[in-house]
Amino acid sequence: MRTVMINLRKGVGSNSPKGGISGSIWSTIRNFVFHALKIRDFVPELNGHERLHICAKVLDRFESFHLAQVGRKITEVVDFDESRLQHRTVVCPHIDIELDQLKCDYNGLESMLSAIGREIAKTVPASFQPTLNVIYFPQIGFLISVQREPDVNGISLLDSNDEPWERIFTTNQIEYYKNSEMREMDERFGDLWTAICDKEIDIIHELAQGVLEHEELLTKVSDICGELDCLLALAQGARQYKLCRPRMTTDNIIQIKGGRHILQELIAPSYVANDTNIAGGRGSCEDEVLPSAHSSDRSQRVGNAQRSESDFGSSSAPSMFILTGPNYSGKSVYLKQVALIVYMAHLGSFVPAESASIGITDKILTRISTRESVSREQSAFMIDLQQISLALSSATRRSLLVIDEFGKGTESVDGAGLMSGVLEYLNHLGDQRPKVLAATHFHGKIPSLEGSSASDACRNHRKWLLGAWSVSWSWTYGSYNRLSSLKSNGAAYVSI
Repeated sequence: MRTVMINLRKGVGSNSPKGGISGSIWSTIRNFVFHALKIRDFVPELNGHERLHICAKVLDRFESFHLAQVGRKITEVVDFDESRLQHRTVVCPHIDIELDQLKCDYNGLESMLSAIGREIAKTVPASFQPTLNVIYFPQIGFLISVQREPDVNGISLLDSNDEPWERIFTTNQIEYYKNSEMREMDERFGDLWTAICDKEIDIIHELAQGVLEHEELLTKVSDICGELDCLLALAQGARQYKLCRPRMTTDNIIQIKGGRHILQELIAPSYVANDTNIAGGRGSCEDEVLPSAHSSDRSQRVGNAQRSESDFGSSSAPSMFILTGPNYSGKSVYLKQVALIVYMAHLGSFVPAESASIGITDKILTRISTRESVSREQSAFMIDLQQISLALSSATRRSLLVIDEFGKGTESVDGAGLMSGVLEYLNHLGDQRPKVLAATHFHGKIPSLEGSSASDACRNHRKWLLGAWSVSWSWTYGSYNRLSSLKSNGAAYVSI
């Protein structure tokens, strides 16, 4: 509705009101108002509607009188049936007396012109009488038309009257003339069609100004309808796809049990759910501002000095999760699955999982796909570098980084070095390290993954995957793989 109001304002605000306003705009506004009133009348019939905030907004802000007034004005002024036939906005009868008279004259032209044509035909040679007609052209006026005779000069034949006829223009088979009688009709009736169109545009312009007086109401109602539509879609999706309600928490964790990719499971013959347990850094001693769970109008300050160990999740949860394995084994789907669950939870939606505890996340930064374009003078590898650079510079401890096959666009040794450098940098951020999900083929070329040269404190921060943890995975063609943890010196990563 905001776009409709903008287009309506453009039509009203043009330098000349003769520009007109599209008829589809009026149909859209009328249908919107009609259905908004139906929603307003239906909400009180819902059981327990008084407990729903969205229902209270509908009852409070849907002003029935003004909405009905807008719909009534449009219905009274715009003739939608004729507008569809004429492909323009047509005004209903009995709105303006002058417009009604103009339309009456225009609709009676056919019989009047036939009668005048018969009278003029009596004054011309018999060979021209069958093809003579009097017609009306918008912006040109009234004309006499006769069929051309290739071997006869039409002017000499039609010049038998006291006043010669003026030839206006000629087509392949028809010649068009004006005489004194045609000029008298031009002065009497004027340019009827143009006058009708101009008068209708003035009336529609006035209608648009009246509707724009309720622009704030219409946009507000449109926003509430959009919110209601989203809530209904989320509720229907949660029931249809067996989603669960996530637990949002200020803890910097992502704990998912039985997580699924909501789109991939629709096309796979079978899908085995996966678990996720990851935690970001603890943060510094400075206070941070987080949204309150009970009010959107105020914020609460949570100081690290007042937090317990449970505020950050289990101390054994890793902050970085690395997947490795052959192509087409499901690594990318798993990464996207976790990101989608986090995103859906922050939208207020239920999520595809058995249970989920999602910490407040400020950003989801990804390096998954490379969008190449001939308009960008950059290689695919340069685009990958820009994506990872933006992720590293923007990440905070409450961010989620998803890195899929970074470094594969160059030499394997260089790619392994880049991937290792990125992971080491993120890992050594300490209490400010973000939550990281990464997939790579370079596990055999990255010595740091084995952690043999890392100190105990660094290994404690870097826990790629600790404990006997495994997750099952199924793929489209029925192959079945198991994610197993491979541990070395207290640090581990996942191999598919």
